[in-house]
Amino acid sequence: MRDLWFFLKLFKPHRVWLCTGILLSLLTAFASISLLTLSGWFISSSALAGTAISFNFMLPAAQIRALAITRTVGRYGERLLTHEATFRVLASLRSWFFLQLIPLVPGRLAALRSGDLLSNMISDIDALDALYLRLLAPAIVATLGVIAVVSFLYLYSPLISLTTGTMLLLAAIATPWLFKRLGLAGAEAIVALAASFRVRQIDMIQGLADLLANQAYSRFSGLLINLSELMINTQRQNNRLTAMSSALTLLLSQITLLTALVLAAISFQDGLLSGAELALIIFCVMAAFELVTPLPQAMQMLAKTQKAASRIRHVAELPPTVIQPKQGLAIANSYELQLNDVSFRYVDHHDWVLKNITLTIPQGTKLAIIGASGSGKTSLLQLLMRYFDPEHGDILLSGQNLRKFNSDDLLLNFGLLSQRSQLFAATIKENLLIAKPKATMTELNAAIKAAGLEKLISYLPEGMDTWVGESGLKLSGGEARRIALARLYLKDAPVLILDEPTEGLDADTEQEIFNALAKFAVNKTLIMVTHRESGLSLVDVIYRMELGVLTEMAAS
Repeated sequence: MRDLWFFLKLFKPHRVWLCTGILLSLLTAFASISLLTLSGWFISSSALAGTAISFNFMLPAAQIRALAITRTVGRYGERLLTHEATFRVLASLRSWFFLQLIPLVPGRLAALRSGDLLSNMISDIDALDALYLRLLAPAIVATLGVIAVVSFLYLYSPLISLTTGTMLLLAAIATPWLFKRLGLAGAEAIVALAASFRVRQIDMIQGLADLLANQAYSRFSGLLINLSELMINTQRQNNRLTAMSSALTLLLSQITLLTALVLAAISFQDGLLSGAELALIIFCVMAAFELVTPLPQAMQMLAKTQKAASRIRHVAELPPTVIQPKQGLAIANSYELQLNDVSFRYVDHHDWVLKNITLTIPQGTKLAIIGASGSGKTSLLQLLMRYFDPEHGDILLSGQNLRKFNSDDLLLNFGLLSQRSQLFAATIKENLLIAKPKATMTELNAAIKAAGLEKLISYLPEGMDTWVGESGLKLSGGEARRIALARLYLKDAPVLILDEPTEGLDADTEQEIFNALAKFAVNKTLIMVTHRESGLSLVDVIYRMELGVLTEMAAS
């Protein structure tokens, strides 16, 4: 329950919507019970009165009409307000979850699968709609409603009141608890299965070409079908329990109704109740069970909601890889970088990725680090941009430890170009403006020209407003890399970080990009890592990285 309480506290900004929805639900429930109760009394009184003109039927008739209108309008308003409140809460939770993910980039987030994160963002957060809509609101309405009904019946017959209250408690507490226990495994399983299904779907979509090329599609799709059938069978079992809980609640209501009828008949014979009051009590008991009917199904969903809340909270509370200072230092106009005896590993008790690295990079230096894949080159760049902090040693910028700077301020001074520069499902212009949202058209055109994109954009009917597709799918590898390069120019940071910037490109495109970089980086610090020799003409100093050990090779 701690996970659910944690999220309930996040609902606080929307408390007006939530409380109004609950009040309207309560009003609707009271109107519904009162309508049936008053109607039973009115019909019985009218029948017993016969042709007696002393019976005032105008007032109860007007009250019945008012209650009917109140119930109808209240039901509509309740659905409108409770769902509006739920949608507002879910939107707020998604924004909150994104904010929790930001400090985890890229260190912690790299260890999570995209399918799991997508499942957290969609199915798990959507599952939390039950927390208010199907758990909190019905429970509050049922609690207040049962108290009101039992108190009302007590005015006519304490014994009927006690009997009805006991049976309502059985239906409101015992039945939901029983079916929560029975459905616990299935409710938790459906959350885990849905997450696994989404992960496998994404894997198949992203790897469809490889699956077809290796004739593995049938095998992987078979696993997906098996997982789907398991989900359906689990959901079917959950639905059976839901039907059984509804049937048991209905049975309890009928037993209560029969018991109340017998007790009311005895009281009528003893002269303790009139005929009209007998009908009033029976109809009130009949209507009261509307209050507790949703609770067994709600409690059955509780396990699913708890599981979803636990999964979301687990990700949201992962510790970040770097701790931001309370008051970050201002960054001076000096960008000398120093690494003093730096050692680093991603996981404790695992092998060191970087070992005792000492390196000084004066401002304006052009430096390359070569080495095989997996030797630690990219890890060194991530330490320089403070994606991680070294386990031993210090990294300094202008003589100050990187730990003293706020990461957002620090990253403003680094321009990154890598083989995995992300293009978003947006236009070329929108992808460029990520680097500088308020860039003028003059600045955009200058960046496009410097990156060699003028020819491409001139051929496109929509120019810079051309949609690039998901991850730049509508562009070639060289075109996508040029957009990333233009983004680098637009940011115009004093320190350039190049991580295998021309990987996968043909020789001509590669040379064009290096020529453009040579002009752009004249007055900047440039740090490039690569496992190839092309592009080394850009640099003044070359280092080799082998098994986390950095060794100077030669000057260009």
